Amino acid sequence: MIIKMKKCIEYLNLVLVLLILSSCQGKRPVDYVNPFICSQGDHGQWLPAALVPFGLVEVCPDTYPGSLTADGGFAHSGYDFSDSQIRGFSNFHKGSSGGTSICDRSGLLSLVPFINVPDSFYISPVLNIDKKTEKATPGYYSVTLPDEEIHAELTAETHVAVHKYSYPARQVARLFIYEGNRPRSRGISFSPKGNQEIEGIQYCYGGIYFVMKFSSPIQSTKIWNGTMLTEGATLEKQLSGGLVCEFGDLQGKPLEIKVGVSLTSMEAARKNLETECPDRVNFEEVRKNALEEWNKKLRLITVDGEDEYKTIFYTALYHTCFMPQVITDVDGTYPGLDQKTHQADGYLHYSNYAFWDDFRTKFPLYTLWQPQVYRDIIKSLRDLYEQADNWGITPENNHTPHQGEGFRPSGKNGFQAFNTCRYEHMLMTMTDAYFKGLFDLDLKKVYPYIRNEAMVQMPENYDSIGYIPARPDQTGEFCWDSWCVAQLAKEIGNETDYNYFMNRAEYWRNTWDPSIRYFRARAADGTWLDFPEDPNINREKYTYEGSKWHWRWNVIHDVPSLIETFGGEEAFLKELEYFFDNDLYTAGNQIDLQAPFLFNIANAPWLSQKWSRKILTEPILQKYGTHGFFPEPIFDRVYKTTPDGYLEEMDCDYGCMAAWYNMAAMGLYQLCPGNPVYQLTSPIFNKVVITLDSSVYPGKQFIIEAKNQSRENNYIQSATLNGKPLNRSWITHEEIIRGGKLIYEMGAEPNKNWGIAK
Repeated sequence: MIIKMKKCIEYLNLVLVLLILSSCQGKRPVDYVNPFICSQGDHGQWLPAALVPFGLVEVCPDTYPGSLTADGGFAHSGYDFSDSQIRGFSNFHKGSSGGTSICDRSGLLSLVPFINVPDSFYISPVLNIDKKTEKATPGYYSVTLPDEEIHAELTAETHVAVHKYSYPARQVARLFIYEGNRPRSRGISFSPKGNQEIEGIQYCYGGIYFVMKFSSPIQSTKIWNGTMLTEGATLEKQLSGGLVCEFGDLQGKPLEIKVGVSLTSMEAARKNLETECPDRVNFEEVRKNALEEWNKKLRLITVDGEDEYKTIFYTALYHTCFMPQVITDVDGTYPGLDQKTHQADGYLHYSNYAFWDDFRTKFPLYTLWQPQVYRDIIKSLRDLYEQADNWGITPENNHTPHQGEGFRPSGKNGFQAFNTCRYEHMLMTMTDAYFKGLFDLDLKKVYPYIRNEAMVQMPENYDSIGYIPARPDQTGEFCWDSWCVAQLAKEIGNETDYNYFMNRAEYWRNTWDPSIRYFRARAADGTWLDFPEDPNINREKYTYEGSKWHWRWNVIHDVPSLIETFGGEEAFLKELEYFFDNDLYTAGNQIDLQAPFLFNIANAPWLSQKWSRKILTEPILQKYGTHGFFPEPIFDRVYKTTPDGYLEEMDCDYGCMAAWYNMAAMGLYQLCPGNPVYQLTSPIFNKVVITLDSSVYPGKQFIIEAKNQSRENNYIQSATLNGKPLNRSWITHEEIIRGGKLIYEMGAEPNKNWGIAK
C-alpha cells in the first residue's frame, strides 16, 4: 500500500511538473499583456477596458476622484489606477490622449450595481472598490465592490458590452443606468420593451442608440429626473437623468446584461446585439472569444527575448488596436461626416483618428502587421473626403474632415499667424498606403481630395512669400504634405502639380536662418522675428509643444538636404550628438521621435543603435514635459511594466508612443510615411518573426534575428539579408513583404564601418 502511495505521489508530482513546463512553454502573446500599464496618473492615459481589437465598445469603470484638475475630477481616460472608488461601469471611453477637457474622454452610458443607497447617491454616484480584487486581461475586467458585496465582471464584442454582476443572496439587486460623464452628454432617453429589455438613446455624438437585455426579469423601475426619484420606466431626453431597476433577490445567481449599441439607429443596435451576442451566448463565451481575438492579432508578431521587454512589447501592440474604432454596424451601415447614414460594402468603416500623432509610427506598423485593416482605413478616409466635399468643405472656408486646431480667419495682409502648429497629416497616411500597394482605390478620383487637403492647410496666398508667418514649425510640417502630394501627382502624370508641390516642399528653407542654424519665425514682410538667447529654454513661442532644438530636425521628407544646411555630415552629427548628450531630446512627445534614427542618414548608424537602445531599455534624463520644463528633471525609464508605464506627461496619443516602441524594439523605423523605406537599428530581441498577410503580400514571414544580442551586445557588427551581405542601414518595404530573413551579428563595441553609404 505504501509503495502504491509513493508511486501515486511521484506520478502526481510528475504531472504537476509537466503542467508547469507546459504552462511556461505555452505562454501566448496575449498572456504578456498587462492592461494596467499606463493607467495611472499622467503617464500614458490608458485604461484597462474590456474590448476587442478596434471595437466600438470599451467597457470599464470610471474611477473617482481621478485626475483632480480643471476638468472636474475625471481622469483623462475615465480611469486612474490610483483611485479606490468608481462612478460606475461605462460602455464608451477614449483613452491615451492628454488635455483636461471633461467633454472629450471619460465614460458614457454607465451602469452602477448596488444594494441600498440614499437618494443623494444619484446626483453623483460613487462606490468603493477593493483594489486587491481588481483584475484585467485583454477583453476582460473584474473587481469587487466591498460595501455592496458585489463582484463586477466586464467583457465585450465589437458593438456589445456584457456586464456580469454577482449580488449577495437575500438582498434586493438594484442597478442605476445613467449618462456617466454628464457634462459630455446632452441627455438620455429610456423605454422598456417587456420585463427583460430596455431601449434608449444617449444624446452624444450623433446619438448613441442602445438595447439592454437582462438575464433576470426587472421587477420594478424608478426614474431619476435629475433632482428626485419618481415612479415610472420611461424617460425622454432628460439631462442628468437615469433609470433605477430592481431585480429582487437573485439568490446568488449573477445578473448578466448585454448592451448592444449603434451610432446609426435603434434597429441597428438591436441587430448588432442579436448578431454578435445572441441569447444562447453567455458571458464566459464572450470573454473567451475576446481573448482569442486579441491573441489572433498579437501572435502575428512573435518576439524572443526578456520577459520584461515582451510584456512592454505586447502591451504596446495591444494599445495600438484601441483606435481607430469600427463604427460600421454588422449590416455595413455607418454614420457619415455629412450627418447621413452610409453603407460600407466589402469593408469596415473606421473612425476616431489622431493623425498628427500616430501617422509617424502606428500606421507604418499597420502596413507590416495589419495591412487589411490599413486598407479599410484608407477606404474610410476616402469616405471622409467625399462626405466633406458634399458638405461644402473647401480651402476657402478653412474646414477639414478631421482633427485640427488653431485655424482662424486670415489676418491682415491675407496671412494668418496660427496660434498652434497642430494639423493632421491624413494625406501622408493615404500616400504611404499607395506606395505600399494598399490603396485599393482609383488614385485619379481620390487625388483631388488629397490635393485639396494640402491647400486647406496652406492656401495659395502663402506662395507669394513661401512660408507661414511666425510659424516655422507649421511651415515645415506642410512641406511633408506637399512632398507627398507631389509624388502622387507624378504617379497620375500631372507634371504641373508635381512641380508646384515640389516647390512647396522646399518652403522649410525659407524659415532656416543660416546665421544661427535654426528654424526661425519671420514676419510676412520677411523680417526675422525674435529668437531666444538660449534655444533650449524657449518652448512654445512660434513652435508648438517644443523648443527650437526639438523642431531643428523637422525635415523628415528630405533629411540629406537638412544635413547640407548644417554644413554637411560632420557639422550635423556634432549638433545631433550634442542634442542627445545634453539631454535635450524629449521622448515624451512627438516632435523629435525621428531624431535617434537621423544618425543613419548622416552615416553614423552606430549612434542610432546606441540611442534607440537607451530610450527603449535604460533610464535617461528628461528635462521636458509637453509644454515646458519639468520642475525637476526626471531620470527614469521611458517604457516600463508598471501602472505609470510612461514618463510623466507622456500621452500615448492613440497608440503613437506604443507603436514607436514596437517598431524601434524590432529594429525598424520609417522616417517619412510616403517614402516606403525603414531605417535599421539594433533590435532588443533575439528574434522577431512578422507573419505577413498572404492575402495581401507575396511573402509568408519576415524574420529579424540578432545573434549574440544582449544588454551589452547592442551594436550591429554585420548583417545578411536572405543570405547575402547587407552593408546599409535601411531596408525597403518591398524587401520586407517579399519575406525572408535579416540576420545581425551583434557585439559590445560599435562597428563604425557597417551601414555606411559608399
